[in-house]
Amino acid sequence: MASMQNSSGRNLNGFHVLAAFIGFFLVIFAVNGVMIYKAETTFGGLDTDNAYRKGLNYNDRISEAETQAKLGWSDRLDYAAETKRMRVYLTDQTGSAIPGLTVIATLQRPATSRYDHDVALTQTGDTYEADVGNLDPGWWTVNIHAHRGNEVTPLYEARRRLWIKP
Repeated sequence: MASMQNSSGRNLNGFHVLAAFIGFFLVIFAVNGVMIYKAETTFGGLDTDNAYRKGLNYNDRISEAETQAKLGWSDRLDYAAETKRMRVYLTDQTGSAIPGLTVIATLQRPATSRYDHDVALTQTGDTYEADVGNLDPGWWTVNIHAHRGNEVTPLYEARRRLWIKP
């Protein structure tokens, strides 16, 4: 096999080219392996539990959303970092507070279900609030569900984003 001499006086032969070729692909395979491992271990792949069953009831969800829109209720979510308390303000069409509801907030991280937990909010004057403890900094998704009494179907649902400063 013929070899070529480069400008520094070293010989470049077939073995060097083969070693460079194999080394290049080993680096590619190693990086891909690390990326696949990270992707598989950090995200479970499901964004919604029971997505199939929820899809079957899609028309029911549309009907519930229309019923909720007719109520004309609105909400506002506040978080006080100093006290670690979350407040939800629920108001009707006239801007008056809505008393006597059972309000549950589900706190979730956008990319994983590892930190999901429910918090029962208690009525305090015109608001519903709860101590949520030490939340990690970053984005949180808060799903608000308001029920009257022991009803299974919520009267009001909302999804809000909450930013906890680092």
